[in-house]
Amino acid sequence: MTCHLPTMGFRLIPASRMLGLTANEAYTYFCLLIKSDFNTYISHVKLDTLSELTGIKETEYISKHINTLISKDLILYKDKQRHLGNKGVFDTCTYYLYKPENDWIRIDTDLLQADISNKLKGFLILLKCLCLNNTNYTGYNKSKISELLHISRPTLNAYLNQCIEIGLVKENEKGGYAITDTHLFKVDAVKNTPDRFYSSVREYLQQRGLIPPVYEKKYVWKMMYHFSGSPNYMIKALQEKKIPYGTNCTWAYLAKVLNVNITEKPTCERCSCIL
Repeated sequence: MTCHLPTMGFRLIPASRMLGLTANEAYTYFCLLIKSDFNTYISHVKLDTLSELTGIKETEYISKHINTLISKDLILYKDKQRHLGNKGVFDTCTYYLYKPENDWIRIDTDLLQADISNKLKGFLILLKCLCLNNTNYTGYNKSKISELLHISRPTLNAYLNQCIEIGLVKENEKGGYAITDTHLFKVDAVKNTPDRFYSSVREYLQQRGLIPPVYEKKYVWKMMYHFSGSPNYMIKALQEKKIPYGTNCTWAYLAKVLNVNITEKPTCERCSCIL
């Protein structure tokens, strides 16, 4: 059977909802996305087609994956239709997939043809879900990645070693891992503003049970200047400090912890260079 793919070259994947899937389930979901309409995220794909794309011969396992995707709200609804044809009665299904408006990653459809195992493709999709916003870098160590992805350490070690060996992942000298392929695993350049910078840092602090500071533009500008306009650099620095749960992170506290001088006022010339 020949599988005809859509012309649009990527799909949006909701990062948070993916966590907890196995590598095989993640790849099944990606294949389901590939065979969905780019705008509506509605798919009429057959189980046999999914079996061919995923390399999983037993369609009963595909059905189990679909049930898991439904439980994770990655598939919002499955509509089953019964038909009468020349060869008797047969069923078809329509899948209504969740289309994210935020908290998404972008994966190129060329991943389908990449010369690596399908299970490894699924793992890389999951790893991308842990990366900092608009990067292919995650500052997490193996223990944290294992915890967040619900993958055992031996399995995680095997995945990472394979990815490092073929050059798709590299280990950062200061810890954490980065996906090297920016064609398959898209990185979107974003022009940071004080509001966007603050929102990213606030979201990070809230996710880790910390109390973020109130928005004060003068302090946000100073943090932007210190961290070259990138909230990801500030977030990486915060990860290294391991601030206790429940800490009230005022601007003065953050400045002290991160060794940032918030008394010096950045000049307009300095500020313009970080945008």
